Amino acid sequence: MPIQGWELSGSDSNSNPRIVVAPFKGEPKEYQASGPFDFESCKRWLDKNELSELDVHSSADKNRHLRNVAQVVDEIKAKDLRKVVIARREVLEIDINPLTVFEQLCDSYPDAVVHAHRSKDSFWMGATPETLLTTDEHAVYTMALAGTRKPDGPEFSLKEVDEQAAVTESIRETLLNLGAGKVGCRGPEAIQAGPVEHLITRIESSKPSTGNPQDWAAALHPTPAVCGMPRGEALGIIDEVEGFNRSLYAGYFGWVSDENSGFYVNLRCMQVGQKRVALYAGGGITAKSDPESEWDETVNKLHTLKAVISSDKTSE
Repeated sequence: MPIQGWELSGSDSNSNPRIVVAPFKGEPKEYQASGPFDFESCKRWLDKNELSELDVHSSADKNRHLRNVAQVVDEIKAKDLRKVVIARREVLEIDINPLTVFEQLCDSYPDAVVHAHRSKDSFWMGATPETLLTTDEHAVYTMALAGTRKPDGPEFSLKEVDEQAAVTESIRETLLNLGAGKVGCRGPEAIQAGPVEHLITRIESSKPSTGNPQDWAAALHPTPAVCGMPRGEALGIIDEVEGFNRSLYAGYFGWVSDENSGFYVNLRCMQVGQKRVALYAGGGITAKSDPESEWDETVNKLHTLKAVISSDKTSE
């Protein structure tokens, strides 16, 4: 489900949406779209602009990730926290064609929101299964997404079911605090996202009594699915343990128009640079987490992107 592409400018046009791009930490940036773009315009941009030289720092070492998870489990128990999401960054020394990989993502993940974002010397893309917030004239729609397994693997564990329930309750409380008069939840159920499945609860509410779609998205972000809960304590542990800047990973992107809006969490994503690609994946850690299982979860998530990159290289 690739969303419409737009050229960005500082001009004002009531007929085109406003585009929002938000990092994991920091203020969202809003751009006015000047009109649709196609692959040819993006190709011309890539021909004219060099991609950035990505930081080679990688946190892909297994032993380090196992230590990080064990440390976070100890902190969760000591501080009586519900959940902390720990991610890792893996840098591949590889030269890819970003547009070819983007087309592969579109073909491989028809049920995901496939996206690409380019600005200055930066190029990000991915296929996210997670909606942060969408609106129409009547209501607000979102989801609680947590837990990962292979379709032919064992059932979701009690840890994953508890984790998903915590995410659902947190989002529900946020919407009520924003002034939504009614919040309904449907689920959880398993959905497939490429080679893995997730637990999802679909959430619908009346429009909050205060603010606008940008405000509501900012209030939901970062959800427990990408950060943890309580949010403040989880952010502190992430800063302490991860050792890299998430940048746009686990942030969000989307658009706002007079009729509707849509914001999506930047997951299953990659940052493309000169002969390097940085991949990002994380998992929710609770007091019941097993470090080996958490490592396997990130491996499965990264495999979804590596398979697409491999398809690009084998098709040359």
